Amino acid sequence: MVAHPSTESAASWDPRALVGSTLDGRYELTAHLATGGMGAVFRARHVPLRKDVAVKVMRPDLTAAKDLVERFRQEAEIAARLEHENIVRVTDFGRSPEGYLFLVMELLEGESLFDRLRREVLLPPEEAVPIFWQICSALEAAHALNVVHRDLKPENVFLAHLTDGREVVKILDFGIAKFLEPTSSSSTAAGMVVGTPEYLSPEQAVGGAVDGRADLYSVGIIAWRTLVGRHPFLPNEPRALIMAHALQALPPISDERPELSVFPSLVAVVTRACAKELTDRHANATALKTDFASSIGPLFVPPLPAAPTLTPGRPITLPPMPRAALDLQPPTGLGGGSETSTPAVEHSPTLERQFHFARLRAYGRQSWESVLALVADPLARGKAALAAGSAWLVRRPAVGYALLAVVVLGLGTWLVVSVRHGRVPAEARALLEDGKLTEARDLLRHELVHSPEKGELQLLLGHVLHRTTGQAGAAIDAYATAHTLGGIDDDALANLAADLGQDRATADRAGHLLARIGDRALPAILSATREGPPARRLRALSLARDLGAEERVDRVAAYSALLKDSDCEVRRAAARRLGEIGDPAALPALRETAKGYRETKSGIFGRVQRTPLCGATDAAEAVRRIEAARGAAGR
Repeated sequence: MVAHPSTESAASWDPRALVGSTLDGRYELTAHLATGGMGAVFRARHVPLRKDVAVKVMRPDLTAAKDLVERFRQEAEIAARLEHENIVRVTDFGRSPEGYLFLVMELLEGESLFDRLRREVLLPPEEAVPIFWQICSALEAAHALNVVHRDLKPENVFLAHLTDGREVVKILDFGIAKFLEPTSSSSTAAGMVVGTPEYLSPEQAVGGAVDGRADLYSVGIIAWRTLVGRHPFLPNEPRALIMAHALQALPPISDERPELSVFPSLVAVVTRACAKELTDRHANATALKTDFASSIGPLFVPPLPAAPTLTPGRPITLPPMPRAALDLQPPTGLGGGSETSTPAVEHSPTLERQFHFARLRAYGRQSWESVLALVADPLARGKAALAAGSAWLVRRPAVGYALLAVVVLGLGTWLVVSVRHGRVPAEARALLEDGKLTEARDLLRHELVHSPEKGELQLLLGHVLHRTTGQAGAAIDAYATAHTLGGIDDDALANLAADLGQDRATADRAGHLLARIGDRALPAILSATREGPPARRLRALSLARDLGAEERVDRVAAYSALLKDSDCEVRRAAARRLGEIGDPAALPALRETAKGYRETKSGIFGRVQRTPLCGATDAAEAVRRIEAARGAAGR
């Protein structure tokens, strides 16, 4: 039984009380792992899919705050879009019938960089640089999708231990990350400072425009902290720390650790990443990643190639959720005592005036650029250039004729290419109908090099790959791109629903995409609940439930049919779900399943023993549950 969150306050909520309960009928919470300011993290078991995961549950008293709920939802949405080995994989997000908001992630084993530094104080360059390199690799993928993390810090850098012995960096907590639209401003609301003060970029500190280079500054501060053993600034309060990021130069890293002077390239890379001005930093995460790789010479060992997946079921030691922005605990010094090598930032009126002036200057620069864009007169400049060009050509008629010929030739080429591009979809469909899959695939991939934004081509490529042996995963990728571009059709939905019966990895990817598509995919999902392999029907029923459409299926008939399946886990999942539904119409099928047993002979006299078949115990429990509910209703 799960308590209703509306009855629990922050003081009374004990996350450990949720252990043993099942969220939304799917995620059985098996262990409490960590508690933070916004909620708690649990080890859990996905009951229908028999897969171990990590589940983050939001604190009950925060579910009424729309901005915090939106931040929680945004973390799931952004992380689900970022498929990269160095970014924690998020697979689900939802609200249980009791009202608990939850987010489902891959299960990891390891520790955060924060915990390692708390234990080790600092890391040598040969250990630290590969970590920085992997952080940049994750940012490279995020920035390619116009996502800026905005809250990088050691607590959000998780060092995962894989079963093959590798240690891999995983970036966590995209809760305040931001999508940047190429045609819109990337700044937050005026006056709003977003991020953790210890690792905030100068532009975030003054409320200015933010792009991917803000994350690079945070990487620089993390690198400074990791290599030196303490934070470069020692503030008396968070406000002074924010002001220091905006105004105060960092102490030279080689002054704090003279032994690092043998790595001048590394010192230069960190210094550049921590530059106050955007234009003085690296242009992007790729450039910073490349510089880190060459900063320590042969001591840098690139991480080994990625394994296919993390083995499910490994335990996790996640860091606490983000500390409140004003709850700062400066780290201790190298010798375990107080740090005195850099003086604390004084919160003086003069420094505060400089800080506010810096913020006003940032707002003024953005406003002035907007005004210039509005008042510029490109038409007048164009007319003047056209007049000057015309006069020049009148004096040189031969050049004019040559230019005219070039224009005519260019228009002709453009027309030919346009006609050719328009014929490619029809040609690909004809090849697909004739079963010439390789030719159709090559034609579409060649065309997509020139027109990657055409959803119709991506959709056709998905159809071709789906019919190609061993290409189900690539087909799902093509369908996902087509959906993003607005071009999904009924055939694609039927193919994705069919993939629910494939191996677990393929089925999970197909199910995730169908869930993203939402109501448009419901007809294909509902059809899959009635036909096909049992595993496909069970997954389709789970998807229909996630989309709030399970009641459009004859649930009793669908789950009762699964009770007869040869797969033990399918029978158990069906019996448990029928018990949750509580419809007395399921009793005959459940009773029949509960009677199932296996006879075995043992001993020298061949004594016959009866053992319940797999699923019989679950069916008997479901019968007791339904009869108890019916008896209570009768009273």
